[in-house]
Amino acid sequence: MKSALLKLEIDKTYLTISHGKGIFLYDTEGREYIDGSSGAMTANIGHGVREIGDVMKRQSDKVAFTFRHQFTNEPAEQLASKIADLAPGDLNWVSFVNSGSEASEHAIRIVLQYWRERGRATKVKILSRHTSYHGMTMGALSMSGHIPRRADYGTLLHPFPSVPPAYCYRCPWGKQPESCALDCAAAWEDAIRNAGVDTVAAVIAEPIVGAAGGVLMPPKGYFRTLREICDKLGVLLIVDEVITGLGRTGSWFAAATEGIVPDLVLTGKGTSAGYTPMAAVILREHVVDTLRAGSGTAPIGHTFSANPLSAAVCLAVLQYVEEHDLLRNSRDRGADLLKGLEALSKRHRHMADVRGRGLLTGFEFVVDKTSRAAPPAALNASAVFVQTCLTEGLVIYPAGIPPLNNSIIVCPPLTISAEEVDELLRRLDRALVTMARFLDERCNGQSAGQPHTQDRHGAQSA
Repeated sequence: MKSALLKLEIDKTYLTISHGKGIFLYDTEGREYIDGSSGAMTANIGHGVREIGDVMKRQSDKVAFTFRHQFTNEPAEQLASKIADLAPGDLNWVSFVNSGSEASEHAIRIVLQYWRERGRATKVKILSRHTSYHGMTMGALSMSGHIPRRADYGTLLHPFPSVPPAYCYRCPWGKQPESCALDCAAAWEDAIRNAGVDTVAAVIAEPIVGAAGGVLMPPKGYFRTLREICDKLGVLLIVDEVITGLGRTGSWFAAATEGIVPDLVLTGKGTSAGYTPMAAVILREHVVDTLRAGSGTAPIGHTFSANPLSAAVCLAVLQYVEEHDLLRNSRDRGADLLKGLEALSKRHRHMADVRGRGLLTGFEFVVDKTSRAAPPAALNASAVFVQTCLTEGLVIYPAGIPPLNNSIIVCPPLTISAEEVDELLRRLDRALVTMARFLDERCNGQSAGQPHTQDRHGAQSA
C-alpha cells in the first residue's frame, strides 16, 4: 500500500517499529535494536511500561481534556507542584505547553511581557549561542544557532545567536583546559553590551549542548559567570533543559549541578519520557510577581496546554523515575558508559573527545587525533555512522552542524542495566570497526596537519 505519511526523506523506505520493551525496539521483520538514543533523547524510562498505560486508561475514563481558560484540573495542579518541588531555588511556578519548541516560544512571550510590565518595553532581544538548538518554530529557531535548520525560514528569523560555543575540544580562543579563563562565558557580557543593554531581554543557553554540538560540556564555572553577568546587566537567564531536565544527567536539573538558579527553565523530553506530548516553562518567583503586579495575567497558552490526560501521564513518569531510583542509575550506568566509550576511543583512531554526564554522552569523529581535523562535511560522518550502527542493531543520534557534522550522541533510557550497557558497547565497537574503514577510504591523502577549529563566530576554519 502506498504511504500517505510525509516523511523527512520523502522517498526513503523507513523501517517500521512494531513494539518496544525496556531499552529495546523491534521492527515488523522481527529485528531487535538497542535504543541507544532514547529516540531523540526522550524515552527516559524505556518502552512499554505498563504502569504508564494503566494511568492513561484511568485518566481517559475520567476526563481527557479541559480548556485551561475555563478550568483547572487535578493532574495539572499536582504535576506543577511536583516539578516546582524538584526545581532548584525559587522556581516555584510552572506553565505547560506541548513540546520543547513551544516551551521556547512561551519563554519569549513571558520575558517580553515581564519587561513591558516593568516599563522596559525596549528590551526585546534574546541572545543565544552560535552552536545551539532551541526548537523548530520561528521564535525558537531565531534563538537557535543551527544554520541548516534556520535556512527553512530564510530571512524571516531574528539574528539572535551572538556568542561562541563553550566547546573545549575546539576552543574558539585556542585555549587548553589548564589555560582556560572562561572567555566563552565572558563573551556574553560583550554580546549584551554590543546589542545594547536596554534592548536585551534575556539570554538562553543549554547546560549541555545536544543536537547542535553532540554533548558539548561547558567548563567549570561557566554558568555561574553567566548568572553573574545577567544579574549585573539586568538580563533574564533562560536555561534550556529540554534534553537535560528531569533526570537525563543524573540530577533532576543540570542547572542545579551548575550551582545556579535560572529565571526560567524549559523542560520537554524528560517531562513525559515520550508517552505523551508535554513540556513546561518553570518560572522564578520574581517573574510571576512582576506579572501579578502589572496586568495580573500570564501569556496565552495553547489549546492542549495542561490537559489532564497528559498531566496525569507525566506525573506517573516522574513517580516512576523516583520509585525506580533512576537518577542514581543514570549516574552509575552513565559512569559505566563513559568509561566504556573512553576505552573504545583508545582503540579506535577516528573516535575522539568522549564527553558527557549521566546517561547523556557523546564523541566525535576525526581524521587524525593529533590535528583534530574533522572529516570533510560532504561525508556527513555522523549520518553515515547512524546507518552503520543500525545494521548492528543499535540506534544512536547524529549531531553537529556542518562543517562539523561529525558528532554522535549516545543516551539510552535511564533504565538501562550494567549488562545492557556492555551489550550496547559491543554493538558500538563493531560499528566503529566498519566506520574506520569508511573514513580511511574516503579521507586518504587528506592532510592531518591542518586542524579544523572554530572562529569566535562559530564558523569553521582550517
